[in-house]
Amino acid sequence: MNTLISFASRRSAVAAARGGVLRSFCVSLVAGLGFAGIASAGFVTVPNGDFSDLGNAGTIGGGLVGASGTNVPVGSGPWTATYNGVLGLLAPPTLAISPSQKTATISGLLGVNALGIVNNGGNFGQTLAGNLQSNKRYTMIVNMDASGLLDLGLISDAGVGFSLQAGASTVISSLTAAPGPLRVDLLGASTLRVQIYKDTATVFADPLSVQLFDRPQGLVTAALVNSTTFSNVRLAETTIVPANSTLTVTGGGSQAVPVGQPFPQALTAIVRDQGGNPIPDTLVTLTAPAVGASATLHAGTESGRVIVALTDASGQITFGADANDIAGCYNVIGEVPGIAAPAVFHMRNYSPAQIAAYMAAHPGVNGMPQDSVFCNSFE
Repeated sequence: MNTLISFASRRSAVAAARGGVLRSFCVSLVAGLGFAGIASAGFVTVPNGDFSDLGNAGTIGGGLVGASGTNVPVGSGPWTATYNGVLGLLAPPTLAISPSQKTATISGLLGVNALGIVNNGGNFGQTLAGNLQSNKRYTMIVNMDASGLLDLGLISDAGVGFSLQAGASTVISSLTAAPGPLRVDLLGASTLRVQIYKDTATVFADPLSVQLFDRPQGLVTAALVNSTTFSNVRLAETTIVPANSTLTVTGGGSQAVPVGQPFPQALTAIVRDQGGNPIPDTLVTLTAPAVGASATLHAGTESGRVIVALTDASGQITFGADANDIAGCYNVIGEVPGIAAPAVFHMRNYSPAQIAAYMAAHPGVNGMPQDSVFCNSFE
């Protein structure tokens, strides 16, 4: 059974199909809903986390064999560099922040075997304004490109990764995260999106700091990751959902659109506790398929195939989606650690040929179906 789109959209679809030229026949609500202005409460500010600040540009390290530096400002900061060479053997790596590329790169890692295996290393770091809080969920998200390696285990074995510190204690580390709190998604050809969370109990309110590092230990030259690039560093301090909480789709859960167009309805979902009460400041991870028919998702400053969104005071997330150029049916999945069942949004991208075929088979229907839960034969 098909649900038809509005009269205005039907007329536009008919004109597109009959004229042989596909034009947008649905009006995007994305701008009107103001996705770019959604509140970001729950995110901890990581100054220049996207590495776009021109004042924080520059190159540190390299050069003199055995040289080292600790918390050396890159440009005017806030990111600083710590690096070390090996006295009489190795120069330190080069650490560079490029605002034009929006990246921070550690390169020139070397290893030799001379009376034992020695390596150089380095990291970017900064202390944040906030302190560690009790009974909160901390989620750190970093994009990493480690010389084309796509296995996080291999990257971790090489000493590459990131961490969240509270004082002298490690809260989160990509080197030691258990499988449950760790999530890895491949973005593009060689970039990994790594997301790790930690739930706190009663803790000391020590200052938070973040580190991005490539500091190999005891590796032969052939095993080294010579260059690592970091981008888009984010940190969220959010609610720990209680047991038996739920995540439920509340809007835009089944819709269709021509390929390459924005979906007409906002996609919404709500997080509730066992008693049905909404839970604000909950971090929801939203994922569209990596290959085939899919969409680019948008919420606040987040945009991509995999994003995160925070529930508002009513326990609800709101996000938008733009279809890619491949026709087909697929699901966008919303997930919260600790909630068993995900939220599932059923989406469909229609091609011009599919629209024309549907019109030809249904001459008495002045429109096209939004049949994304049960795909029909015009797939």
